[in-house]
Amino acid sequence: MMETEAQAVAPDVIERQLKRLQGSPLFSHSRRYPIFLEYVVRETLGGHQADLKERTIGVEAFGRASDYDLNEDPVVRVTAGEVRKRLAQYYYEPEHQDELRIELRPGSYVPEFRFTGNEVFAPEKLVDSTGRITNVQPAISSVQPISLSSGPTVLAPPHNDFLASAAAADRTDKNRWKMVSAVLAITLLVTAIVAALPRLHRSTAMDTFWQPVIEANGPVLISVGSVVAMVNNFAVAPPSSTISGHPLSSDPIAVSDALALSSIQQVLSTRSKSSILQSSTSTSFSDLQRGPIVLISGFNNLWTVRLTDPLHFHLVRTGTDVYSIQDRTDTSHNPWSINTSIPFARMNHDYGLVARFHDPTTEQIVVVAAGIGENGTVAASRFLTDNRYLSELKGDGNMPRYDQNFECVVETQIIDGKPGPPRVVATYFW
Repeated sequence: MMETEAQAVAPDVIERQLKRLQGSPLFSHSRRYPIFLEYVVRETLGGHQADLKERTIGVEAFGRASDYDLNEDPVVRVTAGEVRKRLAQYYYEPEHQDELRIELRPGSYVPEFRFTGNEVFAPEKLVDSTGRITNVQPAISSVQPISLSSGPTVLAPPHNDFLASAAAADRTDKNRWKMVSAVLAITLLVTAIVAALPRLHRSTAMDTFWQPVIEANGPVLISVGSVVAMVNNFAVAPPSSTISGHPLSSDPIAVSDALALSSIQQVLSTRSKSSILQSSTSTSFSDLQRGPIVLISGFNNLWTVRLTDPLHFHLVRTGTDVYSIQDRTDTSHNPWSINTSIPFARMNHDYGLVARFHDPTTEQIVVVAAGIGENGTVAASRFLTDNRYLSELKGDGNMPRYDQNFECVVETQIIDGKPGPPRVVATYFW
């Protein structure tokens, strides 16, 4: 029997709810999630639930080869997990709680359809154009007339059996009302506890900003820029196979990047989110497709430059020795630039790029902490990991929503070679 027949939900009602979900920001900003949801729903509507297997979905919905490696490419499992999470988020909103529910149970790719409270779609329930059900009271089909005799009706005195039955019925009613009262009391208590839970743990601005990363499937890949070892032109560099030469070829990272890495890992670990550390030179594109991403440092991280290149604010080399964070709408004006040919001691400002966005190429959430110079990277990471700065962002009305992409440029003053507090100089949402 088809799932929709078993649950007595009209297919056109399911179709309308599918379109409503696909139009939600939770799904419309992704390419994979709407495709997956539509495929499993339509296959179920067509009675093909038995064919909803991981390999079949990967081949038919995502265009994978018929012999692709499920372990190397877990696109179906990852997408299903994300769809389950987004369905739960959608129906958590009060305005959606009365709509037809399309649910995906853990361990299954077969969707289930039901109304709030496990109600079954029945003839006496109507569905309006929004997918919500309205109760219709059944009509009284007939009324039995009371026949009046010509003479008075004399009632026989009640028998003892009747009196005993009435007394038992009265006791049953009293017990029933006691049970109903107890259930109502428990329900009210549970409702009060549930209502109080959000107040017991108030989300911080940092919780809000990092929520999409924490809730994404898979560990966070932290890709840190590599230091290019410079060797004196008149000296002979030792072979990389030797003890003295090995550090020059082992992807060392700058101290400033290590500071940024440490603070970001602390944010993730305190929220029980695991992470994987790699240098940018050892990070492959397939690595970036496996889960959420954090990119640390700017021009010495190829992936930072590449993934932020299409964005409103992006890293660009605007001269032989000039490196900038550029506004794509005003390329002739570059106020956030550093000339690397000047002495380091004369450097008094640095700039950092902060971003959180859904990257369409990797189909993952990406967070960026990238400076033009090393002090800009430290300032960007401080902004991302100190609740004071994110609270200021929230107070100014610039905190991005869960499903919103965000960029900002921060400036920091250099004092005795060390960065001061980050200051937001520009923001952009999309």
